[in-house]
Amino acid sequence: MNILILAAEVTTKTAEAVTTTAASEGTHHANGWILPGDINEVIWGTIGFLIVFSLIVWKGGPAIKAMWNGRIDRIRTELETAAAARSEAEAKLAAVEASLADADNERQRIVAEAREAAVTVRAQIIAKAGTDAADLRARGSADVEAAKAQATNDLQAEIGVLAIGAAEAVVANALDASTQSQLIDNYIDKVGA
Repeated sequence: MNILILAAEVTTKTAEAVTTTAASEGTHHANGWILPGDINEVIWGTIGFLIVFSLIVWKGGPAIKAMWNGRIDRIRTELETAAAARSEAEAKLAAVEASLADADNERQRIVAEAREAAVTVRAQIIAKAGTDAADLRARGSADVEAAKAQATNDLQAEIGVLAIGAAEAVVANALDASTQSQLIDNYIDKVGA
């Protein structure tokens, strides 16, 4: 900051010197398009400009260069970080895609196992149903045979009781043709009932 103030003072003093010189000469030359009328003004202006410019370059140059290099380094670091993040993201993407492929293969394997298990269970259920049906038929046949045997035994016992009752009635009554006919009809009616 002090340098800039110093440069401004030098420029101001240079301009005053040029003004004093022009005033002391008492003449004023007309300004041209390219060069002013008084060459002293050009010389002192150039000297002042060079002093200010050299101070800016001398003191401000390293700061500007450091800032410029810092920006370049920051951009380089950001690019490297972005490249690392991109490679990491690509690696994660590849891992996710591999995981999805594994999950798809696992899903297909589980579905195949489930189908095989379903076929096995179906075959077991059909076999069990067949054996259960055969057992039911066998039990039903056995129950029918047992019911037939029981009915036959019951019928034989009833016939025996009726035969004994008929024999007692025959013995108790004298057998004549009408009595015999009546006994046969009674027997038929009881058997039929």
